[in-house]
Amino acid sequence: MSTLQEVPGEVARTREALTALLARLDPDAASRAAAPPPPARPTVVLVGAPGRGRGDLLAALLGLDAPPGPDRDGTRRATHALVGVPLLEELDLVVPARGADPDTWPVDGATAALVLADAAAPLGAGELDALGRAADRVDTVLFALTRTEAHRGWRTVLEADRALVAEHVPRLAEAPWFPVSAALARRAPDVPAAGAEALRRRSGLAALQREVHRLVARRRRMLAEANALRLLAAALDAALARAEAARTALRTPADGPGDLARRRDELLAARAALRRDHHTRWRADLAAARVAATDDLAARVRALGAAVRSRIDEADRAGLAAIPRELAGEVEALAGAVVDGLGARLRALVAATLADLVPAAELPALRVADRGEPALVPAPRARPAEDRLLVVAGAAGGLGLSRLALLPLLAVPIAPAALGAALVPVSVGLGLGAAGWVARARRLAADRAHLRQWSVEALAEVRGDLERVLADALIATEREVTLALDAALSDRARDLDDALAAAERAIRRAGTDRTEADRAAARTAAEAREGRDRAEALLRRLAALRDRVDAAADVAADVPADVPEPHPRAAPGT
Repeated sequence: MSTLQEVPGEVARTREALTALLARLDPDAASRAAAPPPPARPTVVLVGAPGRGRGDLLAALLGLDAPPGPDRDGTRRATHALVGVPLLEELDLVVPARGADPDTWPVDGATAALVLADAAAPLGAGELDALGRAADRVDTVLFALTRTEAHRGWRTVLEADRALVAEHVPRLAEAPWFPVSAALARRAPDVPAAGAEALRRRSGLAALQREVHRLVARRRRMLAEANALRLLAAALDAALARAEAARTALRTPADGPGDLARRRDELLAARAALRRDHHTRWRADLAAARVAATDDLAARVRALGAAVRSRIDEADRAGLAAIPRELAGEVEALAGAVVDGLGARLRALVAATLADLVPAAELPALRVADRGEPALVPAPRARPAEDRLLVVAGAAGGLGLSRLALLPLLAVPIAPAALGAALVPVSVGLGLGAAGWVARARRLAADRAHLRQWSVEALAEVRGDLERVLADALIATEREVTLALDAALSDRARDLDDALAAAERAIRRAGTDRTEADRAAARTAAEAREGRDRAEALLRRLAALRDRVDAAADVAADVPADVPEPHPRAAPGT
């Protein structure tokens, strides 16, 4: 059996041999398995899922009310230079900052890891995965079950956690677990001495302090080498798994010519169906877009026509004169909204059609046709002669109304000649006033009727022009996207053809090539297994030797194993 003096040399030789083996089997894995430089002092990192109370436990282990403040990177470091407690005389405690991935625990460079679990519920899948990755990078791991004072069923949770760890990381099945309560430790100074001692015992911190000191401070010389061996063992185990997977794949019977022909027919049928399905869906979606755009245009034109007619009915002569100009601006805005809406609808349609065939950055840059002339509203035509005749007739009617208005006065019993002479100015005045009022009313009514007819004709012409713009845009889009769709489907077809050609080559290489590849994978698996087993055996010897050293140290010091460490709060701070 190796002595303590012989072990460092044996470990160094084994590391060198296994590193060379891994570099030959898997150079990438060898670079990932390079051990980080060990810290200047033994370091224990406190890791766990968010909310597990790492800072509270650190403060409780040191007998402080609050943990040390974080560094610039968020890491909390407890060293003897900062906190003068016995526990830190030979090791440092570190709460590392969390990385971007909460399921990855930063343990690189640490001497040992203290994993925190919560007494509220057993470890989750993410915690177990993170534990597995951490256990491949640090050899010494111990566990603390926190917040036991808040959960009466913590013993059931502890047993469940032990079983989960044994199932997912078998080498940690016998790792020590410590139920602890930072809250009880904080309450201890506030109660009488007898009660304080009882709270400290119930907190479980003394046992955890002793184990951290035993595992790390007394074993500092070989823990870094053990971590390096652990990294190599994990990397060789992964190389073994990859080699075994390759052998399994190589042993799978290759397709014969008949199977290959059937597979080709299936792939060709899938390619034809892919082209047919995409084109059918594209044409159906384009037809739906055409109907939606036409309906949108019709609704907008109807709403604008109703609004214009309402304004015509209520406008005076000045308002009627401004309506053609106002309608031109409204038609311009309507045309812009219709064309922009069609553009947005078509762009969304193109993205949906080509999303599974073309990367987003390579989608065709769709440009809907400019609206241009369709926004121009035809000017109102000159009023016809019939309108002027109606105005003149209205004026004549007004003169006749004036005479009718004077008939009652002719019944007055005075001389007719004198009466006639006196009524002439009145008759003329009334006639002219009535004629003017009737002429203005007839002219305003004629102007309104003329503008109503003009607005109907103008909006019908605008609608026709915009329908032509929409039709042109839809035709151009259909042509452009159909070409892009055909090109994308052709690329997919070429990919299928390449896959078929590769399958044919693989079949032709069957036999000798597969046998030789299987032999190479078997050699790789055997070498990786041998290297992993060599690393694991040396790790077990290191652990046994450390246990003997611990026992010898306890006997030489004549310290019973159950004597608790002095409470950190009893030590003066620096």
